[in-house]
Amino acid sequence: MFKKIATNTFSQILSKVVTAIIAIFLISLLTNYLSLEMYWLYSKIYNYTWIFVFLADLWLYAISIREISNNPKDSSKIVWNVMTLRLILGVIILFLSTFIAFFIPGYDSSLAILSIIIASFFTILQLINSSILSLMQANMKIEFSAISLIIAKILNVLFIWFIAYFLYPKELIAWDYYASFLFIMWAWVISVFINTLLNYFYASKITPIKFEADFSYMKHLFKISLPYGIALFLSVVYFKVDVILLSIIEWPKLWDLSIALYSLPMKIVEVLMVIWWFYMTSMLPSLSSWFKEKNYEKLSSLVSLSFKILFWFSALLFVWWILFRDYIIKIIANENYINTTHMYNSSDAFLIVFFVILFYFISLVFIYVLVAAEKQSKLLKINIFITIFNIVWNIILIPKYSFMWAWITTLLSQILLFIFWYYHTKKLIDFRFPLFFIIRIILFSTFIFLVWTYILDNLSRWLYFDFIIYSWLITILYFSYYYFEYRKIIKI
Repeated sequence: MFKKIATNTFSQILSKVVTAIIAIFLISLLTNYLSLEMYWLYSKIYNYTWIFVFLADLWLYAISIREISNNPKDSSKIVWNVMTLRLILGVIILFLSTFIAFFIPGYDSSLAILSIIIASFFTILQLINSSILSLMQANMKIEFSAISLIIAKILNVLFIWFIAYFLYPKELIAWDYYASFLFIMWAWVISVFINTLLNYFYASKITPIKFEADFSYMKHLFKISLPYGIALFLSVVYFKVDVILLSIIEWPKLWDLSIALYSLPMKIVEVLMVIWWFYMTSMLPSLSSWFKEKNYEKLSSLVSLSFKILFWFSALLFVWWILFRDYIIKIIANENYINTTHMYNSSDAFLIVFFVILFYFISLVFIYVLVAAEKQSKLLKINIFITIFNIVWNIILIPKYSFMWAWITTLLSQILLFIFWYYHTKKLIDFRFPLFFIIRIILFSTFIFLVWTYILDNLSRWLYFDFIIYSWLITILYFSYYYFEYRKIIKI
């Protein structure tokens, strides 16, 4: 079973590596095309919209996978009703997000409102696409989605590149930035439409895809997903509400600069966070079925191994990105994000951001164990507490410490979440906490960090040489060390 999970996950991770590279290129394209003020608006709209995406999602993706895994004969009925439910929720969210924006300072301009409306169409298509993907995921036939996603991402970049260099070149957007910005928003809608269409044609080979409205079953789905959905929504709120609070609380002349500087590392982090989410969704069918069979030995083994993989990978990312954060900013964006008159810059934000990543990755396994075990009430209670904690501390300290405290608050929230989720998972599964493995990884990572700090300070050549050669050497060392630790498991 683990080999099947690994194969399924590998295809997704490969696609995410490719799409992550495309996403990084897109960030570079946008940060160099848009001014700091326009990138600030883009980031505000992006973060605002994604809060509502998760509100409409209700974690139905994970719920669908679990339901199909437990009731494979009803897979068509589940997917058809989930699609209908999501379409209804998407339309409701379109009106809700637009209505609320009128009452939030900085979001009530005509350009912001139109952008939110366009982004809402993206939301509806993304929800339908996610329903189709849940069917493919539950049947372990997710490989094609990797191809469709890459095609959609490449087309998205090409659309925006065409806008930036042909339709509305940079020298012209000073007098017509309004239209260029809206075209960029439409590019996202077109790309997700193509992605959904390609997945629809492929998934139709598994089972016919259509909308169905069995209201009693939809009510059942809504009832079991609502606690998960609220918990997921709250987790997104504590992760993204800081951008909204920055635009409301901070001094108006500083908020646009703060959000632009803050959003660059956050965008990069969001690209990375999706990669291992695929690993956990690949695990979910097995976790659900083993909980149903009460096979706690297999559950313990899979959870322990997954935790080690996630911790090792997060340690690699942490060291890699902290060492090369200034290189990344210069390559992806421009030096304005480092050489700024603001009290902090994007390089400072990276230091805190990747501490968040460290705890986020190793928490993922516990979240999906609780989902598979149908312990939605635990997730909901924890996330309510964390959201209140996050909002209160942001309101108190953003006026004094700007966006740096926003990320410190997010870090503290993520650490608390890790502790709570670990505690509740431990009550369900008696898995071994790999303390000595963690110590070995920390010692190895510290050694790599110290050696490469010396190399970059004393043996630096030029920007691209240092970034390409030295970063790949670190990656090779980490994979070699992982093979040394788990060569017996790799042979299985």
